[in-house]
Amino acid sequence: MYLHNELIILGLIFINIVIIFYIYKFFKNKYKIQIKELQEQVATLKKQEAPALTQDKYTDTKKSFVSEQIKKMEALEKELAKQKKRVYDIKTIAKEASDIKSKFLSNVKTELRTPLNEIIINAGVLKKELQNTQTSQYAQNIFNAGNHLLELVNKILKSTNMQNNSFKIEEHAVDIVKLISDIVEEEKNNAVKKELQLSIQVDPNVSHSLILDAKKVKEIVQNLVQNAIKFTQDGYVKVIISADETNILKNSLNLSISVEDSGVGVDSTNQKKIFEAFGNENIALGLSINKKMAQLMHGDITYKNNNQKGSIFTLYLPSIEIALNDATVTCKEDYNIDFALIKPDGANVMVIDKDNHTNNIVQKSFANTAVGVYTYTNAKEAIEQLKKTHIDMILIDIDILCSEQSAVSKVIANISDAPMVTLVSTRVKNKDLDSVKSDIAGHLKKPICEAELFKISLKILNSLK
Repeated sequence: MYLHNELIILGLIFINIVIIFYIYKFFKNKYKIQIKELQEQVATLKKQEAPALTQDKYTDTKKSFVSEQIKKMEALEKELAKQKKRVYDIKTIAKEASDIKSKFLSNVKTELRTPLNEIIINAGVLKKELQNTQTSQYAQNIFNAGNHLLELVNKILKSTNMQNNSFKIEEHAVDIVKLISDIVEEEKNNAVKKELQLSIQVDPNVSHSLILDAKKVKEIVQNLVQNAIKFTQDGYVKVIISADETNILKNSLNLSISVEDSGVGVDSTNQKKIFEAFGNENIALGLSINKKMAQLMHGDITYKNNNQKGSIFTLYLPSIEIALNDATVTCKEDYNIDFALIKPDGANVMVIDKDNHTNNIVQKSFANTAVGVYTYTNAKEAIEQLKKTHIDMILIDIDILCSEQSAVSKVIANISDAPMVTLVSTRVKNKDLDSVKSDIAGHLKKPICEAELFKISLKILNSLK
């Protein structure tokens, strides 16, 4: 009973907040229109001129006209000030309501979750212990209802956190194909129960290791997959991972993860409402949170009808950085790492890096091959050598390349057209490469992984004529 009363109070407060929010939006739009009209009237009066009159009546009439216009303007400006005051008052009320909502939800976070968890745990124990089938079913109903209510509370709290800008992006290197494959595996039993075919399709252009917030991407995609299974009665649910516009300079790609199904689809009247928090009680709160989450990651979620039957929801994340392997990561490449295979008829490689360790790794890797290696710890000496020697590939520290507003890259570009590979210690995303004039062919992360050095050198040097 105590929990029941608390939930009723929570529901009433939440409904009141929603009502206040929509009242605020209504009056805000209404008063905006009125203020605009008043401003236009004031502007018109200011531009108005007195009508043409005969000389003898001109002075008196002009005074009368001006006096009348001044009174009108004063009246309009008073009304304008009054309307602005109303808008300010409504904004203040809405802000106070929002603050009360945030404070309330923050305070009841523990108070709600703790008893709900107790209900769920105890219902689970009762379900196992009770022998009577009907009584056991009651316990199962309590268990299911408790989980549903806890999920709803979590969604409301998450939505509040996003509105309060307390939403944090935590990016790290993730195997995107494994992440999505794990979701498909987790949801496979639910699909099998409905005799649905659940599958995954991966575009070969997708780099497996990407830098993103795995937890949030998983939450979004898993919710889309669960909705697809829920509203599909027969046929299939397919998750498609694709990429487009790979940007070599910025080491990034545009990632799309689509969930396609052969379900009932969404009719045209409801398509605009599916991402609204109160558009559809079954799925909209989750989709609304997912869309906000995607937008805070500089992406979006879109919907379109499947050409045949069903729906296609797509999570789109632009400019996702590709993770680079370094020597601290085990390089599991299926390459025959033999540097003698690289440009056997000869080539020249230049390394520009303050770190002698990097220079030594490159020299050691190309030892006893047809490739000559020139190493320098500063750009000035390297540029002098470039004037005298033909270089086929340049490995350069990204900080040296971008220093002094990319002056080094401009000088090198005037001397040599050799493709460049940047050497980075952190992330390419954090570097300003827009003003770099040289041809960037790729990136290597320090400390250099020999397999990655071999792979990029083979690709660049063996493509030279």
